[in-house]
Amino acid sequence: MTLQAKDALTQYHFAERLKLDIMMLAHQFLTIPSLKKEEKAGAKRMLINITEALAADSKAAASFTGSEEFGKAADVLYEVISLAESNQFGLASEKAGEAMVPITTAAATAWEVLHSHGLL
Repeated sequence: MTLQAKDALTQYHFAERLKLDIMMLAHQFLTIPSLKKEEKAGAKRMLINITEALAADSKAAASFTGSEEFGKAADVLYEVISLAESNQFGLASEKAGEAMVPITTAAATAWEVLHSHGLL
C-alpha cells in the first residue's frame, strides 16, 4: 500500500504524539522507587492506567492508519503493564522505550512521504 500525503500526515501526527507520551511514561516509571511507601501504589496504578490508554491509542492508530507498526507498539505496551504490575519498574521503563522503535518507524515512513511532497 502506498501512503498518500493526507494519510501520511495523520500517521505522522499519531506517531509523534505517541512518541512524546511514551518517553514521558518511561521516565515516570523510574520515579516510582524513589517515592514514599504510601505514594507508590497510587503512582503505580496511575501509570498502569496511562499505559493502558496509550496501548489503546496505539491500537486505534493502527486501525485508523493501517500501519501495523502501531499494533506492534501496543503489544509492547501491554508487556509494560505486566512488568509494572509485578513492580519491575526499571524493566517497565526499558520496555516502554522499546515501544518507540515501531512508532519511530511509522513516523519515518510518514515523514518520507510528507517530505517528498514538500510538506516537511
